Amino acid sequence: MVTNLLTASHQWRNRPADERFTTVEDLKNAVMNRRSISYEGVVEVQKLSISPGKDAITLAYDHQHLDVTHWSFNQLCQLAGAPASYLRTLPGDLVAQNLNYALPGTRQRAKLLLTVNGSTEVRAFTSESYGRIWDIDVVRAVEGLCERNPSWHNPPAYKRKDSDGREMENAGLYASDRDIFLFLIDEDHHIEVGKEVLSRGFFIWNSEVGKSSFGLTTFLYRYVCGNHIVWGAHEVKEIRIKHSLNAPARAFSEIIPALSRYIESSANVETQTMKKAMEYRPARDKEGTIDWLQKNGFTKAVSEKAFDYAVKEEGNGTSLWNIVQGLSAMARDKTHIDQRVDLERQAGRLLDSV
Repeated sequence: MVTNLLTASHQWRNRPADERFTTVEDLKNAVMNRRSISYEGVVEVQKLSISPGKDAITLAYDHQHLDVTHWSFNQLCQLAGAPASYLRTLPGDLVAQNLNYALPGTRQRAKLLLTVNGSTEVRAFTSESYGRIWDIDVVRAVEGLCERNPSWHNPPAYKRKDSDGREMENAGLYASDRDIFLFLIDEDHHIEVGKEVLSRGFFIWNSEVGKSSFGLTTFLYRYVCGNHIVWGAHEVKEIRIKHSLNAPARAFSEIIPALSRYIESSANVETQTMKKAMEYRPARDKEGTIDWLQKNGFTKAVSEKAFDYAVKEEGNGTSLWNIVQGLSAMARDKTHIDQRVDLERQAGRLLDSV
């Protein structure tokens, strides 16, 4: 299935200037500095004391004063079972009264992410089982892979609307107090699919504070325009890891190795694999294809839909390439991320059979 990816364009359009970086090294330095003043701790939520402060409220725990960010205030309100959007409309003393009333009713312990830089600020309230993947570890891993494979780089984009003309600048690298997002491409090693000449790219993202999962999207594409829309994307594959207790271990046993294989793989090998998949026909008709898919671990219902999707998207459902495209198209129609990722993984494994 051929599609256009808008994820990087959304990032480019919506990130303010202080969240934008021109090189991976600049991004690394920013998140490394933040990591150097960051600490974790566990608190008894009901023992937190809330007082009015210069920014609405301030916290006290074990005689220590703590400030909150916009994001951590949301999470604190969630722990208290109070609507953050409503509390933000109230003066600080009423906010404190509401939270002091609600918090003693919870028995939860919370893991805090703190930054200490003059004052102590809470960046996140998460569960004790939250598996924090540090932004700096992700960025360092990407930087190391790009140093070994220098053809990979972040693509240029139009300068933001506050500058005139269509001048270009390096873009695609972002970090805020809530998350990071990286968009890199390799335009030097092309992959031929039929009559098309494609390049490779990926997105990788993370949140230290619970805003999002840790994830990787890889894809082939025709071109990237100045507003970072990825046009003509093929073979879009995605892996996501929730920040559960074992998330850090999984991140560096699953996602980073997958990215390493993708970056360091030969474009010629990928081209040959795709050509073989286009030529290979596991069956001659729909019934045979469905039977073959069932033998490879798919249910009959999924197999039937995959064939129909392949016909709709690619014109027929008998080549392995078209079958995989049909499964990928099915996956993108799934509402739940876990189901989508599982189906795409199964589809990707079929290519290993050629």
